[in-house]
Amino acid sequence: MFTIKNMRKETENGWTSLKCDFEVTGMTSPFAEKEIWIAVENKNADMLTDEVYDPFVLVPLILGMKYGQDVRIEGNISPRFYHNITHYLMTIFDNFSNYTKKVNFSVAGVRKIEAPIGKLIGTGISCGVDNMVTLYDNFANETDEDFKVNSLFFVNCGTHGDYENPKSRELWIDRSKLNKQAADAMNLPMYLIDSNFHAFTHKWREQTIGYLAIYSCVLGMQKYVKRYLTSSNLSYDEIADCRELSRDFDIAEYCEDYMPHLISTERFELVIDGCQYTRAEKTERICDWEIAQKYLNVCVRPNEDDHGKNCSCCHKCMWTLIPLDAMGKLDNFKEVFDIDTYHKFKGRYIRKFVCGYGKDSMETSIISYCRKKNYKLPSYLYSKIRKKIEWTLGIKTK
Repeated sequence: MFTIKNMRKETENGWTSLKCDFEVTGMTSPFAEKEIWIAVENKNADMLTDEVYDPFVLVPLILGMKYGQDVRIEGNISPRFYHNITHYLMTIFDNFSNYTKKVNFSVAGVRKIEAPIGKLIGTGISCGVDNMVTLYDNFANETDEDFKVNSLFFVNCGTHGDYENPKSRELWIDRSKLNKQAADAMNLPMYLIDSNFHAFTHKWREQTIGYLAIYSCVLGMQKYVKRYLTSSNLSYDEIADCRELSRDFDIAEYCEDYMPHLISTERFELVIDGCQYTRAEKTERICDWEIAQKYLNVCVRPNEDDHGKNCSCCHKCMWTLIPLDAMGKLDNFKEVFDIDTYHKFKGRYIRKFVCGYGKDSMETSIISYCRKKNYKLPSYLYSKIRKKIEWTLGIKTK
């Protein structure tokens, strides 16, 4: 059984943590960590919501379903959240993977937070394409204060590397400094949320269930955050077409069109934003926005010497650069990408994406957009042959 208990706040080295014991009984624990926590800077300590255990439910639950362990929360959670978990989310988690099955889920009780509903309307500040479109639509172009983003959050829960590697936290700090520049340019406050969720999610695979860690971190701020926009990976049609490709691989791509709104409480609303666009359409939407041109950061493998800046030659950089090339907007982003490096590597990636058409959701989306723009592409047969030759010679995409 996985038991989450003893929630408390602790302060150390300028940070305040909200943490619980993560107890494993009936099996040898697969986790080195015995505590699960989120943390904010001391100046934001009051934002941590310790009235309910909501932040510590999603990750233990899906891992319990993977390891075949019942899950017990020895504390209260929000009534609406509990209802959605028991009626809907456990079934979604079960359907998502061949490796999950329903288990017994129990809580000590349910409780509504009595404090007034918060005033923050938040979103992330990763400065990736998905995030930039959310900001462009819901901040730069939104005039209704009931929907306009007024706060930004930057979370450390797995996307920057393994928890056990200290360099992953250093990368998060480096990226936070870059992203703070974008936040300042928009005159928006930026809040840092640290965590050790990736000590647990990485035991499966961060990309597989990592979004649940992000949702959980934001749930921990619900005393102040009333609405949070999470940026989509794919469009509605792409999710429908590629859903089976995402099973056991990426829970966000599998069900982000209908799952996030279920991760809500009586005072907190989680909204999926951006499903109305394909990835390439998102890139096109922000290509003339000055904030994006100065601060876009999409890289999955930044060079350590560049403090988190785009490498311009990894697959995520290419997801952005190839559509920009197809629309004739490369030079708009020369401040954040090395265009010469892009031209050196683009041929290999274009051939890779051509070979991946119909097999990978993002590569399919990009190739479809390039064809729509009449961007010159090699044939599948040529791409397949060249790709095999390059692999044999040890010439690989990064």
